[in-house]
Amino acid sequence: MLDIGFPEFLLISFVLLIVVGPRDLPKVLRSVSSFIKKIKSMASQFHSGIDDLANEAEISDLRNQVKKLDDRSIMDSEIQELKNFEDDLDVNSIKKDVNEIKNSSDTAKKSYSKKKKA
Repeated sequence: MLDIGFPEFLLISFVLLIVVGPRDLPKVLRSVSSFIKKIKSMASQFHSGIDDLANEAEISDLRNQVKKLDDRSIMDSEIQELKNFEDDLDVNSIKKDVNEIKNSSDTAKKSYSKKKKA
């Protein structure tokens, strides 16, 4: 903070004793110390206020991350539902049914063309 050595402190004390006087020196020292305490408490309050703001910013970031996680879980559940729906449909059986219909229509066309020729 302040780099005051012993010679500087002695000089400040001597000047203060001459300027203020020995009778009023204790009062001045009390008022100076109370002023310093007030400044320290204001600095502490300011520091804690800044910390609170930083914590609020971190909390809002955490809330956003949690919301993203919730969105991902919703997307995962929707994907799982689609997979279940696909399993319910049984794509292979539908393909077989479509092929059977095609084959039956082909045989119907062939039998129709045979009847027409005859």
